[in-house]
Amino acid sequence: MSLPVIVGVGQSVAHWAGDGKPPTPVSLARDAITAALADSGADIASQIDWMAFVRLFQDSIKGNHLPHGTYSDPASTIADAAGLTPKTRIHSIVGGDQPQVLVGEAAATLLAGEARVALITGAEAMSAGKVARRARQRLDWTDDRDLTSQDRGLGPDLLTAEEISAGLGTPMQTYALFDHALRARWRLSKAAYRKKSAEMLEHYARVANENPFSMFRGDWDAETLARPDGDNRPVADPYLKWHVAQDAVNQGAAVILTTDDHARSLGIPENKWVYLHAHAEATDVHVSAREDHARSVALEKALDAALGQARLTPDQIAHFDLYNCFPSVPFLAAEHLGLDPLARPLTVTGGLSFFGGPGNNYSLHAIATMVETLRRDRDSYGLILANGGFMTHEAVGIYAAFPPDGYDPGDPHALSDEIAAGPQRKLHHAKTVVVEGYTVVEGRFGPAFAYVAGRTETGRVIAKVRKGHRATMENLKRRDPLGHQFELSEENGMSYVNPTDKLGTEPSDAFWARTFEHILVERNGHILEITLNRPERFNALHGPAHYELHEVFDGFEHDQDLWVAIITGAGEKAFCSGNDLKATAEGQDIQPAASGFGGLCTRFGREKPVIAAVNGVAMGGGAEIMLACDLAVAAPTASFALPEVKVGLFAAAGGVQRLSRQIGRKKAMELILTGRTFSAHKADELGVINGVCGEDETVMDYARRLAEEICAVSPSSIRTTKRVLNFLEEDVEELERSYSINMPEFGKLMKTNDGREGVKAFVEKRKPNWTNS
Repeated sequence: MSLPVIVGVGQSVAHWAGDGKPPTPVSLARDAITAALADSGADIASQIDWMAFVRLFQDSIKGNHLPHGTYSDPASTIADAAGLTPKTRIHSIVGGDQPQVLVGEAAATLLAGEARVALITGAEAMSAGKVARRARQRLDWTDDRDLTSQDRGLGPDLLTAEEISAGLGTPMQTYALFDHALRARWRLSKAAYRKKSAEMLEHYARVANENPFSMFRGDWDAETLARPDGDNRPVADPYLKWHVAQDAVNQGAAVILTTDDHARSLGIPENKWVYLHAHAEATDVHVSAREDHARSVALEKALDAALGQARLTPDQIAHFDLYNCFPSVPFLAAEHLGLDPLARPLTVTGGLSFFGGPGNNYSLHAIATMVETLRRDRDSYGLILANGGFMTHEAVGIYAAFPPDGYDPGDPHALSDEIAAGPQRKLHHAKTVVVEGYTVVEGRFGPAFAYVAGRTETGRVIAKVRKGHRATMENLKRRDPLGHQFELSEENGMSYVNPTDKLGTEPSDAFWARTFEHILVERNGHILEITLNRPERFNALHGPAHYELHEVFDGFEHDQDLWVAIITGAGEKAFCSGNDLKATAEGQDIQPAASGFGGLCTRFGREKPVIAAVNGVAMGGGAEIMLACDLAVAAPTASFALPEVKVGLFAAAGGVQRLSRQIGRKKAMELILTGRTFSAHKADELGVINGVCGEDETVMDYARRLAEEICAVSPSSIRTTKRVLNFLEEDVEELERSYSINMPEFGKLMKTNDGREGVKAFVEKRKPNWTNS
């Protein structure tokens, strides 16, 4: 009886920094194939009649932008580059399980007599692509030959459209669900879980440091890996950067298989042979449908099936490579196998964090390295766990340098059918949920996305934090929500987290109580008072302040007990002096949220009135906030201007459109084009504001009196009136559409010499040197 055997392995790596000829997926795969052919010790290139190429990561996402192009038939392109003429050529589906799956498929093909020698290869040059993009260098990864391979496409969708809409998506934000659920089952704090992860990963890092094909080597120890700072910054709760797969790699791998009978006839030395003793595959249901996120049914079944085929127990396996794109995968595998992940390395390569994570192809490197390991340790078994999707697809291979009693993996689909027939949860909406998992994904300047998830009696709920609600996301990071019950709301078929603290009240004992650093919020009955609280910067706004205002005005719109809002500035000198130009010059976060400058300037369709109480200077963006409000009152000492033209900018937060609408084009053009400052009384005369407070009251007294008059009438009538006025703006004057040109034009302006000079001169407190260039 013939048995499947690996007879040649090869790997390649390139640490390209931008000099000389860049590596490509084709060159890396070709080099790995060349090494594998040489490793076999025989002239077998002409014998290869079955070949599979593991799908490139850049070709694995539907609609993905490909800045360097792609190969129309990568299997054929690589075969030609390596001088091979295989009859069968396969371009695999998506998934990190595919290298082991293809080994199983190749073994079955060889044993059926449908091929003599099989080659599996794959490569990634994602690091070269990133280096080239940073250097604005164009790489050419195109080959437009006619398709002759079997292109198996992307394979089944890893997430449903409903799951993606709910908040699942990227690996980091989805795997976090599993890691937090496992952390909850183990009853570990976030810090303790990170420490445990770091202690496991220290073993991976040490193995990677000894591997000549590793992409990342460094002096990593558990203490450093557990510390969230520097190069090991948080990337998505609970992960630090070096706790997850690093895809900036240039790596290739190749594995050659045949049968032992054919290997003997080809004269391949037997010390090159490593036998496949067992192979098992299992596919889980979609993420939201799984009964328990703190375990993986597919992983457990695939491991048990492979060990059962080989008639082995875990303690008989000497060498493991447990896929470690995220800590939960090796943790769950080690737990099921009865291994201590903190006591020994569970990798032969160094894992996806330190060896490198070449997309779908990592486990081909693990198989190649395992073959080399077992050639040296000839009396031992090795186990490969290959993981694809979101612990969706699992494939396990068991190998040894000596033959098994037989090889019969059975039906590769049986385990998946068994899982699919089991219990499944349905994604739905609920009013409350007890959190079993969550994440907060970090952006460049702070948290960018967050969700919570939990089981209910009838299914599962995934609820997002509203976009741009950084205060809520920061609170989620600070506190541990696992096991807490949260209130949810449903809007347009989506579930959202509802913070239980009321805007404008003292921070409560509720878990979700938020804090704001740059604004003050006070509640007086049906009136919400918002104070810009940066008096040392004349209440100029930067990114963090914009996001706080965005969140507060969202809350105001959703709170049925709030009917009118007043916005003012702290201190006596300034309402708001506009954009924080010092922060701009220093490259800090200055971008507003989707609702625009001050959380108001692009908030179209508002249904509740907002009053500006202008207590001092209202310049640039400050004036634009005032113009975006429904009503405005001012102190006698207040002053106004749209002075952006004086610093090489323009009133891009709606000042151009709104001022011309509110006072007429000619008068507005004069103020906009000169950047001239005008007084509160002039603003009243022009109709920019509703009035100036008297000597016997403050501007806030005036604004409160106006707000109370509005609160005395029907809030439903107010909202109806606002909707009609919103329709007028949309249908007749098309304010929102006219506003859409602002950001593209502002971007062009900032690329000019004058655009840069104006900001620089302001910070340096000198007169600008305009060049009109």
